[in-house]
Amino acid sequence: MQLHNNKNSLLSRLQSTLDERSTTGTLRSILSESKEQPFSSILTKCGEKIIPPYRSSSLQGPKDENHHNDESSTLLRDQNNSQIKQEHQPLLPMIDFSSNDYLGLARSRTQLEKVDQSFRLYTDSSSLENGMHLLGATGSRLLSGNTKLPRKIEKELAIIHNRPSALLCNSGYDANLCLLSSLPLSNDIVLMDELVHNSLIMGIRMGRANHTNENYVKTFIHNNVKDLEMKLKEYHDKSLKEVKEVNISEGEILILVESVYSMDGDIAPLKEILNLAHKYKAHVIVDEAHGLGVYGRTNIRDLMLPEEQTQQVYCSETQTPLLNKNNYDNIVNHQLHPFTTNKSTLPGTGVLAALDLESHPSLLASVHTFGKAAGCHGAIIASSNTLIQYLINYARPFIYSTALPPHSLLSIQCSYHTMIHDQEGEDRRTKVFCLVRIFRTLMIHALQQQQKQQQGNSTRNDLQLLQSPSPIQAILCPGNHRCIQMSNALRTIGSFDVFPIRSPTVPKGLERIRIILHSHNTEEQVANLVSLIIQISKMLHTDISTTGSNDVDYVTKFSAKL
Repeated sequence: MQLHNNKNSLLSRLQSTLDERSTTGTLRSILSESKEQPFSSILTKCGEKIIPPYRSSSLQGPKDENHHNDESSTLLRDQNNSQIKQEHQPLLPMIDFSSNDYLGLARSRTQLEKVDQSFRLYTDSSSLENGMHLLGATGSRLLSGNTKLPRKIEKELAIIHNRPSALLCNSGYDANLCLLSSLPLSNDIVLMDELVHNSLIMGIRMGRANHTNENYVKTFIHNNVKDLEMKLKEYHDKSLKEVKEVNISEGEILILVESVYSMDGDIAPLKEILNLAHKYKAHVIVDEAHGLGVYGRTNIRDLMLPEEQTQQVYCSETQTPLLNKNNYDNIVNHQLHPFTTNKSTLPGTGVLAALDLESHPSLLASVHTFGKAAGCHGAIIASSNTLIQYLINYARPFIYSTALPPHSLLSIQCSYHTMIHDQEGEDRRTKVFCLVRIFRTLMIHALQQQQKQQQGNSTRNDLQLLQSPSPIQAILCPGNHRCIQMSNALRTIGSFDVFPIRSPTVPKGLERIRIILHSHNTEEQVANLVSLIIQISKMLHTDISTTGSNDVDYVTKFSAKL
């Protein structure tokens, strides 16, 4: 009985924590049931009248790779437009503007057939030894899971990423835990961008460094090279002083960044960061989760904002367009780069490859995740032979995890082939960045027009499009409640599959709708999305921000205007 009471006490405490998040609008849920009234019911109910969802057939787009269907009991008008009629019919398919499937490989039947064929060849191969694993890895890589297939793929990917060695991990999160729980060592110091992914932060917390030194981990202002240099100089000078006065061994400095940031979509100034690291004898770890498959040597121009691509810098050797010299010197200046190697001309291998930085002497390691553009699962750490051997011996997530199964490994191999060696991969990348240009052009124009219309008003719409050249586009919509309403309206009225990014995931006041563009989206879908965002923002601004109307009033007025 005492145990039962203890259990109830624990669950009560957990429920209280969840209730507190619910009241602040920060509760996350993937469950179908919710205490809150579904937005769809708010949309369709207005007293005894039923307002039909606003869903134009033009929003539906193609039905091959872009949609998923759901069926539900739906409320409809009858012919007299007065009584409720309930029918069981399929809901309109949702249009994907939220997944990380940038190139559409996760939903591609062509890619599925390629993987299936590869798996059949693997299982039917006459060279397949008796007792080889067909479905599962059966153990960790240090035991029965270390077969020929993962070793072969690691060698291939090390060559592709221009590194001496590579190590497969079960996910991008696992890969970052492997690196940062094994590094830093005693007396080492970590400087990380303030917006790095949670996996890097949690890896440090699991790490081997001296946690009694509260200053061994510091953040620098996002993508701010000046702030980074100030902290590098501070630590460098302090370290030299301690070595002389206290006679302790000098520690290393690790810098943690992402190539493309998942919430803002902006690009890290990797060249300047690596050059600073070289100057102060620091080492850089780059998370390429959102760069792999999206960027490479063939589309370096796409590293800059579409609206700033009129002025170009050209590579002196290939005469291919690089970046806007005036506005993007903080990202790259190829002609002045002292560490160029030109070993790789492969497309889609990431931002480091695009900027020819894979062999930079201050690059300690890069992490390439397969759950985004590659459309499968897993990750690889690309680095030196010494670091990879060290991780094999000390990285606990690697040591104690069952290895990836053969089907996953073959999926990775096929994804790289499509992203890098097939023309299909280049065509999909071209389509993605064509849509990025369309979206930003339409959105910037719409916001400028809205701003002109609001001149002289005491209240202003505070939607803001962040400066991102990547497929990750973010529209600031401050306030969790308002952000949720915007997202729900886009989902229910337009069938656009988008989600609100709320605090505390992002800082308070920087809540946003994150929109991700894919090769499977269409120009018409993008145009309709922009149009609906502007219409909804006007209603949110007028009817909620200024008059305090509730959700039902807002939807009633908005639907009536549509």
